[in-house]
Amino acid sequence: MSSKLIDNLQKLGFTENEAKTYVGLLSLNEATAREIHEYTHVPRPRIYGVLERMARKGYVEVREGTHTYFKGLDPEQLTEKLRKEFLFSLNETLKELDSVSNSFSYKMESRCS
Repeated sequence: MSSKLIDNLQKLGFTENEAKTYVGLLSLNEATAREIHEYTHVPRPRIYGVLERMARKGYVEVREGTHTYFKGLDPEQLTEKLRKEFLFSLNETLKELDSVSNSFSYKMESRCS
């Protein structure tokens, strides 16, 4: 498992265990929590929480049955999802910063009048 790839995913907001799990899922194609744990060495007690969080974020697909199987989102879909989330967050932050800045400017103008 490439440490550079794990580092890059962490820069995009993944925890180390999430990054290892996602890369492991791509390698395995589809797997149970146990298989993912054995492949990635993410501690077994943590793998379930990691998979649950990733499923909520939409990074992992879950197939219920006799055994529960997990599959990583296609890399192109994942990067597009991350790009959209980042741009949305960036735009929201800009709006809030502008609001704070405008509010501060208004208060300063009021004091000077």
